[in-house]
Amino acid sequence: MQRTEEELAAGTREREAGQLKVRKRVRTDREQIKVPTRHEEVSVEGVSVEGEATEAEIGDEEVVVPVTEEEVVVEKRPVVKEEVRIRKDVVEDTEVIEEDVRREEVEVEDETKRRGQ
Repeated sequence: MQRTEEELAAGTREREAGQLKVRKRVRTDREQIKVPTRHEEVSVEGVSVEGEATEAEIGDEEVVVPVTEEEVVVEKRPVVKEEVRIRKDVVEDTEVIEEDVRREEVEVEDETKRRGQ
C-alpha cells in the first residue's frame, strides 16, 4: 500500500496586464511680445529769406518726400523643448497563494486478540 498526498507547486506565465498610452496634442495659447519699432515723422516749416531771388520762377512745383516706418513681421518656427522617453522596468514581487491539498491518512484497526485481554 502506498500513501499519497498532493503537494502545492506554483509557477508563473506572462500575460498582458493592460497598456499605457502616451499621446501628444496641440494646444494653442496666445502670447505677447514687445517689439520696438521706428518710424519717420515729417515736419514742414517756412523760413524767411531775404534778398533777391535768382533764377526764381513763379509756377507750380511739387516735392515728394518718402516717409518710412518699420512694420512688425511675425515668424513662427518649431523648436524642440522636451523629449519624452518611455521605459519599462521589471519589478519583482511576491504573491502568497492559498489552495486546498489532499492527503491520504492511514488508519490501523487492530482486531487481534492477545492473551490476557
